[in-house]
Amino acid sequence: MNLKKYIPVYIILIITTVLFLYSVDTETYRNDSITKTELSKHVYHLASDDLEGRRAGTEGALKAAHYIANEFISYGLLPHPDADHISHWEDYLQPFEFGAGVEMGEDNNLSLTIADESMDFEAGKDFQTLPFSSADSVAGEIIFAGFGISAKDENYDDYDGVSLEGKIALIFQGSPDIQDPHGILNRFATPRYKTIAAREAGASGLIIISQPGDEETQLMRLGTDRNPASSGLPVINITTQVADKLLENSGYTSSSLYNKLLESRSPNSFNLNNIQASIQTDLHPITAVCNNVIGYLPGNHPDKKNEVVVIGAHYDHLGRGGQGSMAPNEEAIHYGADDNASGTAGLLELAQKFAAHGTKPDRSMLFIAFGAEEIGLIGSNYYVENPYIPNERTTAMINLDMIGNLRNRELIIFGVGSSPVWESLIESVPGYENFEIRTNPDGLGPSDHASFYRKDIPVLFFHTGLHGDYHRPSDTADKINYEGLEQIAEYVYHIASSLATYDDVIAFTRTDSTRPTGTMRGVRVYVGTMPDLVGESGGMGVTDVRKDSPADKAGIRSGDIIIKFGDKSIENVYDYTYALGDFSPGDIVTVVVLRDNEKLALELELGTRQ
Repeated sequence: MNLKKYIPVYIILIITTVLFLYSVDTETYRNDSITKTELSKHVYHLASDDLEGRRAGTEGALKAAHYIANEFISYGLLPHPDADHISHWEDYLQPFEFGAGVEMGEDNNLSLTIADESMDFEAGKDFQTLPFSSADSVAGEIIFAGFGISAKDENYDDYDGVSLEGKIALIFQGSPDIQDPHGILNRFATPRYKTIAAREAGASGLIIISQPGDEETQLMRLGTDRNPASSGLPVINITTQVADKLLENSGYTSSSLYNKLLESRSPNSFNLNNIQASIQTDLHPITAVCNNVIGYLPGNHPDKKNEVVVIGAHYDHLGRGGQGSMAPNEEAIHYGADDNASGTAGLLELAQKFAAHGTKPDRSMLFIAFGAEEIGLIGSNYYVENPYIPNERTTAMINLDMIGNLRNRELIIFGVGSSPVWESLIESVPGYENFEIRTNPDGLGPSDHASFYRKDIPVLFFHTGLHGDYHRPSDTADKINYEGLEQIAEYVYHIASSLATYDDVIAFTRTDSTRPTGTMRGVRVYVGTMPDLVGESGGMGVTDVRKDSPADKAGIRSGDIIIKFGDKSIENVYDYTYALGDFSPGDIVTVVVLRDNEKLALELELGTRQ
């Protein structure tokens, strides 16, 4: 594991730690009260400019981990079940490496032999290896294959009538319908899809020509693909200037051939005679380091202390945007106050209250702030594969994610089907009366509890719903409902206390998930609704509507239940997502909603997802 790049940061943080430990008022930090004041302090710090959005693998995330570890130290928590004393803040970290993308190596080459003339081209200037390319070398003849689309159900196939076996495919970026937002072929236009189509057609490599335009065409960025896993085929992107050299003997320029394809909207594939290409691609994965931050409170019961209750919350967010952002073109700090400084603040207050209590709980407790949740539950997955206490001795896991936006007293609890004791337990502890609780049996879902559920551990996931600031720079600390956050943390404390002393085994049950299986088509349209994630049947509830969005202009309101989208009946959020895949930006769709038990039919013009 390479930590060299973090050495300067670590030196600064070590000095900060020493000053912190000398100045801390233990009476302030080791108290048994959950307060709005302390919750606010945590949220404002974690969602500050200084931490820059806490993206996994960045200095901001390391600063957040340092802050959380110091809080655990001040509460008197141990860094590990094998530890017998409070330790240095780094000892509270469980580091792990993760893939943060790819970078080009030194051996990316493109050579063309046209007739008897050989030409070499420059990586990064004339061509670009795409992030999902395999690292390989290939040489052979070139077949021009239009847009590289094979959509036989739509009566369009650029590979019909040509043999690609052992040859390199040359295609254009985009689709024949690129000028028509309603065009049915646009859904097949992604470079990843085209790579799969070329591979299935037998191609040994793929060259994608940048879309011709009035100005000098730029190469695709190396980091445009969200999943850089190898496609099994060398794939490069070339400029139109390089394409012109390839097409010169065929009587076309890149622009004239591109325009011909758009006008005819029909395949025009052919062999580029007397041309050979040699491609070498060299990509290296980029690894970064992130950390889970773990504090341990040993139990007191002679038998039950060998078991553990886990309380977790992820502390990472999206940094300055990009992948995962609802405003991906806006480079600004995504503060992540609700997602998930709110859950992390709740975790810290719970840790403090349990540690400060005069009597230790029967069962031991682990308080885990997970890293890299936003990029695939990486931290929680790493923990369950490398647990401090064996998974079979983990009684239950409680997950806090986005608990800072309590509205109308509605608290959502997922995972109640993962144990037969959950429904009675959550209704029997103090604080239940403060909420209108909505439950979902599903133990899966896009948060860290899913990692534990997959290991047959009972889970509860506390959540206050999506909202218009979700994954945007506007998710700021001043918008948190701190009174509601305090109530939720106090309620969770009573549930966790019951788990720590529960006489019987918390049995695990696997739920029948309503999540669809198979590959979903990419959703390209923008509506502007925030869905109700509870997943109840009978429609998809709308928890929020973005101002000036297509939904807002159509008259959809928060609290509406969408029961029909176009000709598709909607039973839950998954039906809704599938229905969106049938449409393109600009389509006019009739949406039927239930509002105060009355059906309303609204006309909605779909926007473009940015």
